[in-house]
Formats: sequence, C-alpha cells, structure tokens
Amino acid sequence: MDVGYRLGLLLLGFLLTSPVFANVYGVTPVQLFLSSKQMIGVVSVTNESEESGLLQLSLVDWKQNQGKDIYKKSHDILMTPPLFKLPPHKTQVIRFALKHPVFNASQQTYRLHIKELEQPRQKKLGQTLYFLMDISLPLFVQPQHVLEQFVWSTQRLNPKHIKLKLYNDGNVTLFVKEWQLLSKEPQAVMPQKKSTFAYVLPHQSHSWIVAVNSNTKYTDIKSNINGQSKKSVLHRL
Repeated sequence: MDVGYRLGLLLLGFLLTSPVFANVYGVTPVQLFLSSKQMIGVVSVTNESEESGLLQLSLVDWKQNQGKDIYKKSHDILMTPPLFKLPPHKTQVIRFALKHPVFNASQQTYRLHIKELEQPRQKKLGQTLYFLMDISLPLFVQPQHVLEQFVWSTQRLNPKHIKLKLYNDGNVTLFVKEWQLLSKEPQAVMPQKKSTFAYVLPHQSHSWIVAVNSNTKYTDIKSNINGQSKKSVLHRL
C-alpha cells in the first residue's frame, strides 16, 4: 500500500475517533459600512461557548480580478480593541473608523478578520482536536453618491448549458443572494430559484454555468441583490 495513502487513512481514523472542539461565536452585523454620515462603525462579538477565547483583529484590502478575490494587508482603518480575551457568554463591542476620512467616487472594499488565537485550554480531553475560528466580514466605505447599476447577460455554450453573467456597472458592491431565469413563452417551464452567495465588486463580473431546457428562450431574470428583489432584462451575447 502506498505510504501517503496509509498516512491518509491514519489521519482519517484519528479525525473520526478523536473528540473535536471549537468555540462558537455570534457576530452582528455581518456586513460593515462606513460613510461620510457614519464615520464610526461597531460590530459585536459574543462567545457562545464554555471556554474563553483570545481574538485578534486584522484588515485586508479586497479587490477582484476576473472573478477571483485578491487580498492585501491594509492599515487604512483603525480597529479597537485589536486584541482581546472574550470570556464565555460575554460580548465584546469592536469599533472601527477610517484613519484618513476620504470618500472616493467608487466604494472602497475591505475584509475585517476576527481570528481566534491558540491558547492553553482549561478542559483537556486527551487527543482532542481544537479548531480555531477565523471570521471574515466585508467592510465597505461608501462613496458620496451611490450608483447601483448592473447588466445580466447569457451566452449559449451548448444545447443544454448557458453561461449567465452579472456585470457590476455601478460604484458599489453587489451581493447576490438568489436568481431565477424567466421566459415569456406560454408553455415554458420556469427553472427553480437558485440560491447563491456572491459578492461582485464595482466594475467586476461573476458568472454561473446553468443547465437549461434547450427549447426555452429566457428573456428576463429575477434576482435578490443587496436585499432587494429586482427584475432585469437578459442580454444575449
């Protein structure tokens, strides 16, 4: 038997037979915003576990290129407390603000990480696996004038599949929760709503490969974007 395969089986056996422990945290809100009207933001973290947690804050600049997320360490935003211990069933309020309050024509996008650090545990249960949480929250610095604008399009790949594309032509991020293709044909069978979890930054796009009925012509799309239900025309490429 291959050595790597044997090691894999041993690790799998260890994972299946060892107790697994992880602190559980509640965070609210899950999307963070700063603007000229809201210069200071807050986020609350609650330890819902039976052991204390040691948590550290960090910030990354968030960009996208051809559907891929790109992160770079940033110090643009002040966050306090940067490091804190959170006892069981207690809540810590985190405050954050721009170091230099400048609001561009386009939204500035970041991700705030709340990372749990390793520390000695009160309860030791032999060979216990401890998972450390790393919570990533989108943080948006809003432009002076918000423009939410986008274009949906489709491209036929083969008789049973199309490429559905959303292009963000505005200056703020689009959060897509679900969408549904629509047709004006009387006998057309409408596909079910598709749940998704996609962020599309300004002047970027996101695509889905969709299995469809080859005989149906889809003309519109109904979507939930930034918490609002919207109906849009489908452009054909």
